[in-house]
Parts: sequence; C-alpha cells; structure tokens
Amino acid sequence: MSCEVAYRVRAPHTKARWTRLVNAALKTLHHNPATTNVSLAFIGDREMRALNARFRNQPQTTDVLSFPGSGRELGEVLVAVPLARRQARHYGHPLGDELDLLVVHGLLHLVGYDHHRLADRRRMENMEQRILRGRSLVQRSGQ
Repeated sequence: MSCEVAYRVRAPHTKARWTRLVNAALKTLHHNPATTNVSLAFIGDREMRALNARFRNQPQTTDVLSFPGSGRELGEVLVAVPLARRQARHYGHPLGDELDLLVVHGLLHLVGYDHHRLADRRRMENMEQRILRGRSLVQRSGQ
C-alpha cells in the first residue's frame, strides 16, 4: 500500500503511524492494503474553506473532505487541523484522537459510506468505532 502524507500545517503522528491506521481501516473494510493507494493531507482552515467552497459550494471550513480516486487509487482525504484542534478541545480528547476519527471518517466516504440519513449515519458511526476500537478515542455521539 502506498499512503502519501502531506503536512501543510503541523499535525501529530508520523507518516508510519498514519499508514498503520489507514492499513488497519482498509483491512476492516475488506480492501487489500497491498493494492490500494491513499493520500492524506493535513491542511489549514483557509485552504479547507476554499476547497469546500469550490467543490461543495459551501464557503466555510469543514473538518474533512474526501475525493475519490479510481483503480488502485482509493482517493484523497484532507483534514483541517485547526478545526480538528477546536473539536478535540470541545469533546475533551486529544488532537491525535480527533485526527484519527477524521481520517477514518474520510476513508469511509471513499468506500461509499455517507451520513445524510439517520440510518446511514449510525452505520457509518458504528464502522468508525469498529475501526478505532482499542484506541483511546471517545465516541462523539450525535455527530
């Protein structure tokens, strides 16, 4: 598996740590990590706001965006670190845990999960927790 990681702002964890998380998530989702490429980018609020406006017509920052790829390229997950930091403070857990959740959330979007309907949101939250089980992340209900 190739896991490209770009740090456009400071974020915790090393590329190896992110690769392990992505690899574990792909295995749980029954994707072969050996033949799947994923890109992660940790960006600032300004860049995220511009991307969200351009691709979703929503001119505000969001915590995570996913852009599907094709073939071996599963796609790209972009995470707004400053917003993630604020959310971590709000929910009372470490920034690393919030970033883990957002990376997994983005990966789930790449493989077809969504949260527009309540049942879909519950299904997605359950899979997030299944992937993150064993980590220190506390569940964020009602998201």
